[in-house]
Amino acid sequence: MVIGKNLEYSGFEIINDVYSETEVIDILKAMGLYDIEHKFGVREFLIDKPKIRQLIFNERLMEVIQSLTNNSCKLIKSIYFDKPPNANWIVNWHQDLRVNLTEKRGGIKGFKNWRVTDNRVVVQPPTWFLESIFTIRVHLDGCTKENGALRVIEKSHKRGVIEVKDWVRHGREEEKVCDVERGGVLIMKPLILHSSRRSENKKNRRVIHMEFTDQYLPEGLSWKEKISIKWD
Repeated sequence: MVIGKNLEYSGFEIINDVYSETEVIDILKAMGLYDIEHKFGVREFLIDKPKIRQLIFNERLMEVIQSLTNNSCKLIKSIYFDKPPNANWIVNWHQDLRVNLTEKRGGIKGFKNWRVTDNRVVVQPPTWFLESIFTIRVHLDGCTKENGALRVIEKSHKRGVIEVKDWVRHGREEEKVCDVERGGVLIMKPLILHSSRRSENKKNRRVIHMEFTDQYLPEGLSWKEKISIKWD
């Protein structure tokens, strides 16, 4: 399998069997050490959690990452979230347009829509920068349309930043449901239109969402979260 070919063409790609059942159980056990496994969401999830990082970045995932970039890269965002039966919600159609930095600096070309929230500086970088980012979502449960699997609009990542309200108003294209097995990963471009519905089967949908880039920030800007990913 040539990893990354479908990602560039369609905006998403599914790879199952990245983690064995034993590896998934080990990750969940490590999450229990931090009292995470029963939470609905945790931002900056991999900061200060070396045990979980070691388990997440296994040999197979490193092969996937190396196939997606010619250089070493940086993890710039990590989020854990779940849709358990007692905390269920809809995520409307959107693109992932923002990155998290340590401080606000105005006047930097292409960086706009600055916002400071929860001790986090959020900004929308230029489209070319967003195009450099790829997302890997590690699935710790099997994910189907019955328990809120991600839905995407194929090839929409090639259109740049989309006015989603106008797109919804004028009719939507056919959506693809991203069924992913337990231990599999979904790779996607942040500019692909995506959404998810409520879970209907009263099962967990535990996912670790990670964003990577090989680009550098301009003019002294710094990532709120940064973990260097290197290989020999």
